Amino acid sequence: MKLQKILFSPTVNRMGLWLGEHLSPQWGYRLGSWVANAISRRKNAEQVRAVRANQWVLSGYQAGAVELDVMVKAVYLSSSRSLYDYYHCMRDPEEIRKKIIFDTSFDNFMKRSKTAMEGSLGLILHMGAFDLAGYAITLSGMRPQILSYPNPNTGYQWHNELRRQAGLNVTPLSMKALHQANLFLKSGGTVITGLDRPWPGAHQYPYFLGAPTHIPVTPIQMALRTRVPVAVIACIRQPGSDHYILFASDLIEMRPNANRDVELVENTERVLAVAEPFLRMAPEQWAMFYPVWPQILSEMP
Repeated sequence: MKLQKILFSPTVNRMGLWLGEHLSPQWGYRLGSWVANAISRRKNAEQVRAVRANQWVLSGYQAGAVELDVMVKAVYLSSSRSLYDYYHCMRDPEEIRKKIIFDTSFDNFMKRSKTAMEGSLGLILHMGAFDLAGYAITLSGMRPQILSYPNPNTGYQWHNELRRQAGLNVTPLSMKALHQANLFLKSGGTVITGLDRPWPGAHQYPYFLGAPTHIPVTPIQMALRTRVPVAVIACIRQPGSDHYILFASDLIEMRPNANRDVELVENTERVLAVAEPFLRMAPEQWAMFYPVWPQILSEMP
């Protein structure tokens, strides 16, 4: 069985939730470190290879084989810690508020959203405690529509149900969900969806970190259609700390172009360029377990 199917299965996630609720941080982080070490050693696993490729590109192709081993391990260690924090805090509003701190930049984005006067599209990176950030946003009184990955497997369906129980308006991406999101944006609402997860079967390949990617242009198509600005969102754990800061970039206005393909790709690249500094702040916190640049999988050390 593929590593992804094991890690994202409902059984494993239910076990993680139970452990997160019952283990202290000391033991929870220790167990997470053991799991992270075990996974990162599986160098031929598709997921591990994807992390390795993503980190290699993020390093500017400078990291060698030994350094990449260390970087991959750091990603899994960071992810295990964030996952424990998610499971440990998700049912405790006060702990969530302590764990997730809003930067002034996100406060400004949230104020705009709460006025419901103008639509906004938030594109979140898979960094730090991005899942727990959704709970913190809901506790703050912000009510965005959250578009999740289309056609979710049973593990993702289980996670989406947990999110709905916490009050998040989560809808897997579909034609119907896109139509609802467009109407919501036009009415002054806020939509949040992922920025950096690649989709198979892409037809446009925007450049990111200097190379063509399989990151979809669909979110930018939505922003162009509804004429709303975009903000990049990142939730990053602070060095030597047990809390995360939620950031939002300045609003990025879309630039029209008579050529539809050029319009989509160029605006996507502009948003991805804003995302790059966030990734460089904490590369080990980029929990992207799918190959953003599949063409370089056979080239990496």
